[in-house]
Parts: sequence; C-alpha cells; structure tokens
Amino acid sequence: MDANHEEFLYNLKREGIKLDLSVTQEFANLLGNPQNSFQSIHVAGTNGKGSISAYIYNILRQKYRTGLYTSPHLINFNERIVAGKDTIPDSYIEKFLDAQRGKIDELSKNNRNPTFFEVTTLMAFNYFKETGCKYASVEVGLGGRLDSTNIIKPLISVIAQIGFEHADKLGGSLTAIAYEKGGIIKNGIPVVLSDNKLEVVKTITSISQRRNSRLFTVDKDSRTMDLEMSIDGNIFTLVTSNDTYKIKSPMIGEFQVRNIATAILAVENSGIKIGKRDIEKGILETRWPARMEIIRKDPMVMVDSAHNPPAATAITSTLRKITEKKPLLLVGMLSDKDPFSFLSELRKISENIVFTTPDEPLRSIDPDRLLRLYGNMFVNSRSIKDPYQAYDYCLGKGEFILVTGSMYLAGLIKKIEKSAVIPYAQD
Repeated sequence: MDANHEEFLYNLKREGIKLDLSVTQEFANLLGNPQNSFQSIHVAGTNGKGSISAYIYNILRQKYRTGLYTSPHLINFNERIVAGKDTIPDSYIEKFLDAQRGKIDELSKNNRNPTFFEVTTLMAFNYFKETGCKYASVEVGLGGRLDSTNIIKPLISVIAQIGFEHADKLGGSLTAIAYEKGGIIKNGIPVVLSDNKLEVVKTITSISQRRNSRLFTVDKDSRTMDLEMSIDGNIFTLVTSNDTYKIKSPMIGEFQVRNIATAILAVENSGIKIGKRDIEKGILETRWPARMEIIRKDPMVMVDSAHNPPAATAITSTLRKITEKKPLLLVGMLSDKDPFSFLSELRKISENIVFTTPDEPLRSIDPDRLLRLYGNMFVNSRSIKDPYQAYDYCLGKGEFILVTGSMYLAGLIKKIEKSAVIPYAQD
C-alpha cells in the first residue's frame, strides 16, 4: 500500500491493544456485519494456532473458496489476509481505508478510535465477504474472550497449546489464561482442544460443559501411529473415530503432528462436507513460514519465529530427534520476552550463539545486553547489532544456522533470502 494509507493504518497502533469488543461490534454494525456472510473455524492458543489455522485453510480450499486471517505478518501486511490463493491486494486495502475513514472518525467521537487490529480484522471479514468466501479459518490475535475476532459465530472452536505469554494481560496462571482463550467457545458450538496440561484441560472442560459445547481432545479422540520424523517433515498414520489418514507433511517438528491432528478433528466435527483425500492433500500442501522452515541449503539455514520457552522446547525436542548437527544460533528478542528461560532451552542443542537486533529496533533487547547477561550460558557467544552483518557472519561460520527468538528477526532473514511467505505449496 502507498505511504499515506500505511501511515494512517499504523497510526491506529497508538490506541494500543484494547481487550474490549464494543468498538469492534459497533464498527461491524456500520459495515453491515460482514462476519455473518461466511462460516468460520476459530483458533485460539499461545503456540500452534497459526499452523493449525493454515492446515484448516488448506484443507477447506481443496473444495471451497476459503479465507485465512492470521497475525502478525513476517514481511508484508498483506500476508495477514488471504482469500482463495491470493493475499489481499494493496488496491483493496487503500479502497477500504478511504471508504471507512469517516466511520473510524465517527467512532472516535462516540467512543474511541478502532485500533489497528480492530480495523484489520474488519477489513479481513469485509474482504472475505466481497470476494465470495464460503468459509474462513480465523486466528485469534490475543487471548480470545475479548479479542476482536470473537464477533464471529464459528462452526467449531479450536484451542491450541497454552502458555504464559501475555500473562500481564491474560492472567498469571494457566487457569486464568485458559479461561481467556476459552472465551471463544460459544453456546452449543463444539470445541477441539490440543493442549493436555491438567489446568488447561480442567478449565476448557468446565467452560464447554457450562456452554453445552461438545469437547473433542487430541489425546482422547485421535491416535498417531508409525511416525517417521526427519529434516524433510513428518509421515504418519492418524486414526480418528471418523477415518484413518495417511499423512505426509513437509512441515518439520514433532509438535506439528499434534497440530495436524487438531486441524483434522476440527474439520471432521465442523459439519463441513469434505473428503478424506482432500484432507490429506490439504495437509500435504500446507506451508507455514518461519516454523522450523529451511530457507537455504548450503549452508543450511532454518528460521523459526519461536519467542517463548515452550516454543524453544519444541525446537530442541525435534532437532535432537532429526539431526546430530548442532546449529550456530542467531538470536534476537523483544523486550517483553523471557530470554533466560528461552536460552536455557536452546543451550541444550548448541554451544555457539550470535545475538543481534530484530527488525523492530524500538522494542528489541540490545544484543550487547543479551551478551552481557546470557552469553556465559554458551561456550562461544558474541553480539553483532546489525542483523544483516550478523547473518553474513553466521553464513561464513556455520554449516547449520538456526535463526530464532523473534518473528521480526525471522521475517527479516526470510526477506534477505527472498523466501516465500504464502501458506501453501507453490505450483
């Protein structure tokens, strides 16, 4: 989009994050409630929700025109909104903002400005409506109960893995955070739960019972057999009460097995008519950028947007099982993250680390500070503030480089390598 429209949209970030549905609903009313023009599957969670949303989208688009709404983006804003196989064009973004600027100003007089995320969410729903999407896979932005996406009434709700990220806004215990995530569960609408931690299961079970929502869990309602994990992805058999699937996925990571099972259970129990072959093909064609993604072969470069301890654990667990190589770590982190816990996991698979600055300098932890506080956790450590120089240094030093710690660093490295950011396999 052009500079003026981009400035207007991003200036809405001055409102920050508002966990409040009143303005979103009022804005939706002014637009004619576009969220009611398509049917949806709603996905919340701390880790895995993006991948699960992408699997669902890829399954459904085999037979139906389907939208995908996720956040944040890696490189370009347009990545957030996909309809069919096309990301939202700049021309539509500019047209929408021009048409709705008056409504946005009107809302600010009566209540407050819609936030960046509220405007983006309604833009996505309006785009799905105007481009004729029958279904949409919708990822929650933050939390669930009061997230802007929670104005939809989905066919089924999905809760992915839950952790302590954003505890300052969602609560300081897993029970409190699960309660917020479980806020997307609607009366009489089924729900699929991926997480198996006791506090989470208890909380989601309690909410689903109160709302008369049938609860499906990955542990009880699916079974994985004959798993083969490698640097090329996962091959396994998935058994549900409905069918047996032969799954082949290029998405690397043991955690993706659970994500795939979650997505398939959601589609199976959504009431949407779609065949076994379409489900298997959708999984095969799914790509989710910057999730243990290999973007270069020589030297091998893997990017992962992990930025919290559970995501770091998922990386280390998988790499130990699929390779004996110890990566050179290139890490940058934002100031609201937990570097000690994150790096405590990564040190299990590497002795060598380079700290740098993600492509969000105002919110980044100074790499010199990371080196000073955490460098002694590794045998060899250094700080190179400029991420371009840091990446060049790593390319000259390592046979296997793992870039992680921030979506903003992962996105920058993908941009350098001109690596695709679309959520499906290119023809």
